[in-house]
Amino acid sequence: MNLIPLNCRNCGAPLQVPSDLKHVTCMHCGTQLAVVHEGGAAYTEKLDALTERTDQIEDKLAVLHREQKLAALDREWDKAQEGFKVRRKDGSTYLPSKAGSVLAGVLGVGVGLFIIMIGIGMPGGSPGGMFVLFGFVAMFLGVGGTVWQYHRADAYEQAKSRYEQRRQQIRRG
Repeated sequence: MNLIPLNCRNCGAPLQVPSDLKHVTCMHCGTQLAVVHEGGAAYTEKLDALTERTDQIEDKLAVLHREQKLAALDREWDKAQEGFKVRRKDGSTYLPSKAGSVLAGVLGVGVGLFIIMIGIGMPGGSPGGMFVLFGFVAMFLGVGGTVWQYHRADAYEQAKSRYEQRRQQIRRG
């Protein structure tokens, strides 16, 4: 058995420790020590100091893990948001809103009523009837578009609420 000479990290007392030993208790002060081997050197370290450093490392690792989870969740949300966007004729996109969909529906119905009123005001014949028909089509499309966009906006708001709740859960740990 090969003994290595070390000193207690707490009281400085000399120790003779087998080279394969990982832990030792100082016979002079009773401190529990870890035997650390680095390269060709060996030294002792108090176990409570190691425990404190290990706890600090664990805390930092937990923070990093939480930040990594938040970043992954944010990336997923960015991708999910794209699926809710509505594309305009010019290629630009926007996220639907309930208020915007209702406003668009009111405008669609208003335009439809206006076209119907023009058709009703025309003296008899086919052009007036066509205006009335186009007015009803405009109203139908306005209401249908409103219902579709309102449901889409509602689905987006629910998904956003779930995302925000999940984000808060991750932040709390």
